[in-house]
Amino acid sequence: MRYDKVFRFLLFTFVAGSIVGLLAGLLVTGPRARAATGTEAVSVTTSGPAESDLGAKEPMTPERAKAMGANEAGQVLVLMYHLITKPEDPTALEPDYSRSALHFQEDIALLKAEGYYPITVKDLVTGSIDIPAGKSPVILTFDDSSQGQYRILDDGTVDPQSAVGILLAAGEDGNWPMRASFFPLLDVDLADRVLFGQPEKQKEKLQQLVEWGCEVGSHSYTHLNLKTSSREVIIKELALSMKKIQEMAGNGYEVFTLAVPFGEYPEDESLLAAGEYEGFTYAYHAALAVTGGPSDSPFSTKFDPMHVKRMEVHGDSLKQAINAAKKSPELRYISDGDPTVISAPADLPEELGSLLSNLGRPVITY
Repeated sequence: MRYDKVFRFLLFTFVAGSIVGLLAGLLVTGPRARAATGTEAVSVTTSGPAESDLGAKEPMTPERAKAMGANEAGQVLVLMYHLITKPEDPTALEPDYSRSALHFQEDIALLKAEGYYPITVKDLVTGSIDIPAGKSPVILTFDDSSQGQYRILDDGTVDPQSAVGILLAAGEDGNWPMRASFFPLLDVDLADRVLFGQPEKQKEKLQQLVEWGCEVGSHSYTHLNLKTSSREVIIKELALSMKKIQEMAGNGYEVFTLAVPFGEYPEDESLLAAGEYEGFTYAYHAALAVTGGPSDSPFSTKFDPMHVKRMEVHGDSLKQAINAAKKSPELRYISDGDPTVISAPADLPEELGSLLSNLGRPVITY
């Protein structure tokens, strides 16, 4: 009798445990199994959290890329600014290489409204273009480090009418990160253009720009015309410029880009890529011209990292460039929102060249 009771108890325990286990399994795997039968399958792993639990992005497909019009072989606007002057009448003419704070503010508002998103030159050249789907990258470059680009007021705050102040304000809504590339002067006769003026603030400014996520590159040491200079002088200028900026920025910061003064390249362009002066070795991975229009995509066979094209912003040149992109949307870089893959139409316009074959990441075409 006792054995019979024991047997019934064990049988009851086994059945009850099986039912509980079955119910728990349905609760855990049910939603995933149902998802797998729909249009978007979800893979189920035998160990660790599922991809959906990690918040992973939906895999890119030709259909998704086509639906969003992704074209990461498209052209990129690389804008060039020099002097940023005090606000003025929006109808007033600006002298060469100048942009009023008011007009610069309007430029940023226009770019935001037209679906552009800021990155740096280094981001472009390395192909690290991590921007929202449907957006187009734009690069703001600032040569000559005038005080109007970055001014700190007596109370320690950034002047809201300086370029940096305007960029910070543009990012307050969370849709415009502080990304730009600056190429300062280091040794020239104009004191207010040496590292943004304000000598006591120079190191602080450089370090703050880097901390925000901006790029600080070289513009040579004395704004040298590289085309008319000797090999020895060019090497010295490029080495000293990189050395000083890296020392002032600190924290292991490495200069990546050179903005070629006047756009005048030396006869031996290999001097830009690497050299050594008094034990200091420099290496530049990108060089900016001063003209050329929109830049080619870094994923295109037409892209040359040592001749990145730029356009100077003056008058209504930015509006014209944006309108040109609207008239030829097939030439505009449109992000797929996934920096781990490259998406583009299978048939690209001749102006865009072809996709490189060694991009080191999956390529989606449609």
